[in-house]
Amino acid sequence: MRRESIVELIQELPGISYNEIIRKTNLSNGVVSHYLIKLMDDGVIEKEGIKRGKYFIKKIPKKDRVIITALRNKTNNEIFKILMQKPDENMLTSKEISKKIQKSGSTISVSLKNLQKNHIVERIIMNKTAKLTNDLGYKIFNKKFWTSFCVKYNL
Repeated sequence: MRRESIVELIQELPGISYNEIIRKTNLSNGVVSHYLIKLMDDGVIEKEGIKRGKYFIKKIPKKDRVIITALRNKTNNEIFKILMQKPDENMLTSKEISKKIQKSGSTISVSLKNLQKNHIVERIIMNKTAKLTNDLGYKIFNKKFWTSFCVKYNL
């Protein structure tokens, strides 16, 4: 029963963290730890990352795991959702994003770089004649793809 509920939770929320599993199952630390170790030993699930590991069902491809992990980050996810709501032709600057989600410019910068690295967000120079960083806009790289990806992995 406990084993199945943990597996179902990881299937439903791929990339879930250890603490999230504890919160959502209301199981003790030791019980969750025991079942996660058993499930990994049995080859049912895999853990990505060393410190703040994320748990996945084995069949999820490695490249998808990286994206899921990036989108499970709270700041990355907030930026992603804001940009997904914008029409394709509209972009937001990092300053506008910072105001909308009330995070510092440096936090936004780190998240945007991560999202760019994973080809989720693209950076576009809005005013090509002025070479200022304020003229950089951000938008989602391929909304149709990301919409289906989010549905597929319950993000």
